[in-house]
Amino acid sequence: EAVKVGSLVLEGLDMDGDMANFGKMSLNDITLSEEGEDVEVKLGSIELINPSPELAGWLAASLSGQEVPFPAADKIVFDSWSMNGLTGDFADTEAEGTFGIDKIEIRDMTDLSAAKAVISGISVNGTDESEGATFDVSLGSMTATNVDAKFVQAIQENIDDEEAMMSALMGLAYDNPMEPGYDAFTLDDLSIDVAGASFAIPSIVSGVERNAAGQAVKFITQPYTMTLKADAAGGDAGEAILQGLSVVGYEELEMKGAGVATYDPDQDILAFAAGENYIELIDGAKISLGGKIEGYADATRKMNAAMDFEALAAGAEPDPMAMQAAFSDLTFHNFELSIADDSLLDRAFNAAATAQGADPAELKGQIGMGLAMAPMMAQGSGGDMALVTEATTALSSFINDGGTLTLKLDPETPLSVASIMANPDPAAYTKDSLGFSATQK
Repeated sequence: EAVKVGSLVLEGLDMDGDMANFGKMSLNDITLSEEGEDVEVKLGSIELINPSPELAGWLAASLSGQEVPFPAADKIVFDSWSMNGLTGDFADTEAEGTFGIDKIEIRDMTDLSAAKAVISGISVNGTDESEGATFDVSLGSMTATNVDAKFVQAIQENIDDEEAMMSALMGLAYDNPMEPGYDAFTLDDLSIDVAGASFAIPSIVSGVERNAAGQAVKFITQPYTMTLKADAAGGDAGEAILQGLSVVGYEELEMKGAGVATYDPDQDILAFAAGENYIELIDGAKISLGGKIEGYADATRKMNAAMDFEALAAGAEPDPMAMQAAFSDLTFHNFELSIADDSLLDRAFNAAATAQGADPAELKGQIGMGLAMAPMMAQGSGGDMALVTEATTALSSFINDGGTLTLKLDPETPLSVASIMANPDPAAYTKDSLGFSATQK
């Protein structure tokens, strides 16, 4: 591999104890190429400001041709690191094209945390050699604040063992599942065009609120939009997607969503309201979820302890008994599911009727008859007839008339998974004890 540097500038050279250091390093006009490979990468500049002595020492040794170990993750400290103007091209038996990144910047890296990380102006485009399909991927920018760099440490410590690295990364993720690893995250202008299929997200903005101890207590994802479009003339993917969409009467899809949840770390209770947590298919349906669940983080940690990620990576199956035990302490204080139909039901029945050569109204009638018979069929099971009747009546009305179907659970006492497993008798769960309701409006 060959590396060419137009210029190297070191400013603020000084001694930090018995170690040499500098205030700022700039590498400019960099070219990287590899013998025998049809790939060339160019960098406008790399800049590092106020690094730790350990990081500065590693850089000095590396630039002089010495092979020295990279500093430990907790020694990677600096005020700013940035890379600007990355461009390159690639060509192999599968694809050829170009790629670029305008800028990557990490600010105030210390104690395995970065105050801000930004990547902007990503682009990848080219042609698939086997099928001749074109692809074009671009991202305006992606920004995160107060980024937890413990994942970097896990990667570094297991760099020579892929399975151990995966196990370490998954362990970090599951050990504190309510910790997203940032305070705020923003994504702008994501666009993916592949062989006639186009997917886009104009913007996603999410954030975390924390208590005085630094624990995450609120999670917010602001309303966002996603679109999927297809052009049959653009390639096989576009043709296939357009054909699939046409079955249910769409030419393109637009989806919206949002989310707000609060978390009590002392009680391990996650709460979210149906009005604030939804995903919506425009001119289709809107699904909203609400609930109050206790034991989520603890269950996730137990699942992590019960799973061997290295074995899973090698193809092993998770232990179902261990998984069941992990989630046995989950407790539901309440739960709500709401589905607001806006043509999706008719689209689905029309598609099913067309496939079967039947009339949509006939299919609805058949399902309605089945639901009407459900209470009679359930009599012998011991289930609460009031619950079954209310549920099937609401579902039948929803299928026939559309509107909004809402299912709620608000039990007298919180309902744990462990109690359900200990007593699976349907008779134990009545409409009143579960606080169950089903409505169609």
